[in-house]
Amino acid sequence: MIGLVVAWWFIWSATLLVFHDVEREFLRVERKGRTTVGATSKHPIQNGYAHTNGVLKETKPKEQQYTESLIWQPYPRSLSKRLNWSLGLLFNMRGPEWNWRISSMDPLPPSVKSQLKSGPPPRYPRGASKVTASHPGAGSRIRTVAFDCLKYYLLLDVIKVLMMHDLYFWGVTSPPPPAPFPLNQILPHGAVYIYRVLMTALGVYAAVSFVTFFNPLIFLGLSRLFPNASRRVTAAPLDASWLYSDMFGPFLVPVLDHGLAGAWGIWWHQLFRFGFTSTAHWILSLLPNRLANNSRFRRLVMTFVAFALSGFIHACGSYTQWSDTKPLSGTFLFFILQFVGVTIQEFVSHVVVSALLYKYTGKPGKTRLPRWLRRSANVGFVFGWLWLTAGLIMDDFAKGGLWLTEPLPVSPLRGLGFGYGVEGEGWWCWKTPWFRYWDGGSYWERGIRVL
Repeated sequence: MIGLVVAWWFIWSATLLVFHDVEREFLRVERKGRTTVGATSKHPIQNGYAHTNGVLKETKPKEQQYTESLIWQPYPRSLSKRLNWSLGLLFNMRGPEWNWRISSMDPLPPSVKSQLKSGPPPRYPRGASKVTASHPGAGSRIRTVAFDCLKYYLLLDVIKVLMMHDLYFWGVTSPPPPAPFPLNQILPHGAVYIYRVLMTALGVYAAVSFVTFFNPLIFLGLSRLFPNASRRVTAAPLDASWLYSDMFGPFLVPVLDHGLAGAWGIWWHQLFRFGFTSTAHWILSLLPNRLANNSRFRRLVMTFVAFALSGFIHACGSYTQWSDTKPLSGTFLFFILQFVGVTIQEFVSHVVVSALLYKYTGKPGKTRLPRWLRRSANVGFVFGWLWLTAGLIMDDFAKGGLWLTEPLPVSPLRGLGFGYGVEGEGWWCWKTPWFRYWDGGSYWERGIRVL
């Protein structure tokens, strides 16, 4: 985990300091409050009073009303606002309130767009897609996220217990141990690999989902409970539900229609997307215009950079694990092979199939395979390619001890007696301290160890 964080901050720092001019390009959605004076009586005023049928009547003083609107805030001039603006940028990943908001997030609500159009246009227009989306209210969003958080908490508990019954997830990967009972009596030998692939994928998916649910729970929840404090801390509209889109996209339709590219680019989380695309755009800017403006070449470069950087980040995480892992020949190679898979699938679907259809129909670009056949081929390729390549990263996760960490403080399953069957297990799981002092002898080997 340490290596992954360091690698990402290296890429993110380059994104903000090298690949972009933050002061000129970036804008943030912020609140702008103003005080307006309410309307008063239409009767003529004389010395603070109004005449009504010849009778003097005292008028009410003008009422002040406080209203808020949303604006695009460029790089602020005052130091205090600049610090808040910069920290908001530094600790952002998907840019929900920035003009570089990643395209996989839901589009902004029409009411927000109408307010922002009245201000200066974005200087870096990387907006969301044009697909319409419904944005629930803040209360509804908090309830949904709280329920999902509980759901994935219980799912993580189930996954953890199932994994700890399988020696493979303890790090025994070579040779692969037999499946635990009763799976060894039910599943054929080849199906054990598929079971472990599914458990690994489900474990990563549930863990990422569970952790990211805390973002709306904390920031949206606290900004609703303490609105005045939220406004004093930041001008960003933290109480707006449209800031908190789901981390993962839909699964079925992207895989059916786009294959492996849809699985990675639409369904899977896009936390690192802006850093990856910024790096790719910067590399393209260094190339001749003839190459950089070629749409197929641009897509090839951007796809390669995204998977190469993703492999770099996860390989650094693998390198800093305790056990003897394979950062290059395991984790990094897995992500590079995803680029190879996407390239193969797109080449076959756009070039080979088109050429064959033209050869047998004589109609260039007008004939397509039936939709059911295209979708079946996409699904078959996605699951087949992942089945072939998943072992590279799956073994590295297991050998590195990823699944030996205890993600939950309280385990309902183990508390009810459905655990590992070892002495001392129960409801409470965090029995050892998370932070310990480590002394390896030399001064550079001393420090706080995070368990």
